[in-house]
Amino acid sequence: MFVGSTLGARTRLTRRGVAALAASLALAAGSMLVAPPASAAVRGPSGTKAPLQPAVSFPGGDDVAEGGQIAIRFDAIGDTRVTKFRYSVGDTHLASEVYAASNGTADVTIDVGNVMGERPVYVVAVDRRGRLSPMTQGSFTVSAVWNLEGQALDMTTWLPVEGATIRLEPAGIEVVTGPDGAFQFAVDPGLYNLIGTYAGPPSLYGSQQLELDHQKVYFDLYLFPDSGS
Repeated sequence: MFVGSTLGARTRLTRRGVAALAASLALAAGSMLVAPPASAAVRGPSGTKAPLQPAVSFPGGDDVAEGGQIAIRFDAIGDTRVTKFRYSVGDTHLASEVYAASNGTADVTIDVGNVMGERPVYVVAVDRRGRLSPMTQGSFTVSAVWNLEGQALDMTTWLPVEGATIRLEPAGIEVVTGPDGAFQFAVDPGLYNLIGTYAGPPSLYGSQQLELDHQKVYFDLYLFPDSGS
């Protein structure tokens, strides 16, 4: 009887212990489900994100003549974590770097060279921990200083004509050629008539219709003997 009573007590105690343990585990599990992640207590929202995508602007305008310079501004858009910008012109290598000022901006001035047309600018912002923002693309246009250049040539001799008057209509502008017969014009894009005359002797005349844009056009105007000479 004594032994049997002892075994029964032990069995009852074991069952109570198991029940207590299960309840304890359930309570602990419930606490874990409602508790915030440990990382949230030590890392704010700004610390979990890359820098904001920067802005690109051109303080002096986005059109520049070939061989000139253009000013470019990068702006962190109020993201105080940004310390510098990486950028490049014409490709996405981002080989150049400039530090941001206290207001989150940086200004650079670049030589545009003689490649005409639209030129892309790529930039990313970099924070103090080295994290990169999404890339931003801007663009500027390089225009020809002289968008029409050429020579006046005598069709009968194939030689340059000195002293020929070269006129561009409807622009109403004209130049007189030098010893090399060269002429140059800088005009807005459009459709033009190029007209050349030479008083002679013999008198010469030639004309050609041309469509001009921001790209440079080289055109030799051949002057033929004027039928009235």
